Amino acid sequence: MTALEERAPGRRGRPPQAGLAAARREQILSSAAQSFAERGYEATTAAHLAARAGVGLGTVYRYFDSKREILDHVMDRCLRELVDMVDGQALLLPVDSVDCLVERICGFCNRLFGVLEDSPHLLRLVLVEANAVKGHGSRRWVRGEQELARLVAVALDDGVARGWLRSDLDADAVSRAILGLLWPALLRGLRCGPRGADRTRQNEAIVAMVSFGLRGQGAVPGSVHAAGSAR
Repeated sequence: MTALEERAPGRRGRPPQAGLAAARREQILSSAAQSFAERGYEATTAAHLAARAGVGLGTVYRYFDSKREILDHVMDRCLRELVDMVDGQALLLPVDSVDCLVERICGFCNRLFGVLEDSPHLLRLVLVEANAVKGHGSRRWVRGEQELARLVAVALDDGVARGWLRSDLDADAVSRAILGLLWPALLRGLRCGPRGADRTRQNEAIVAMVSFGLRGQGAVPGSVHAAGSAR
């Protein structure tokens, strides 16, 4: 256990200047996010965190009680950023056909692959580091995954209500299955670099699941293959 893992002593000294506390916390959290993604949570020491942030160890203690507390804040921020980057709310916009719904879901999946290409450190934190640390870190990721699945499930439920998807569809289970198709490809991308073929394969699998296996009996099939192509 590093010194930072232990609870910090009582804070001393004069009150910080206005705005200084928020700036320092952000400085430490930004540096911690980079360090955890590059070195791993366990390998990142208190001294390394302080040095990466350009502050003294005492400054880290002033604003955070432990390395675990820093990880919790980093995870909360990363999950918010992830939801924003994939524009999950776009799934909740009205659609007028099952093909439009499929295209919307494929767009969501494409944006997840975009995070892999543009911000791999973010996915490394939420897919690898959070799950490697027992306790709050992994629980935070579970909540984040549940939020992403909920957005997909709402879109599927809307398709059921409008008669585009089969009436006996379990939207919660299917939304988790859709995400389950993505995580292995994203993890491969973290290990080996982004692959356009993986993106195309995953989207084609999702198109097959949603547009054919889940359609309502009265729905008229349409051409949705273009929705699965990489953007």
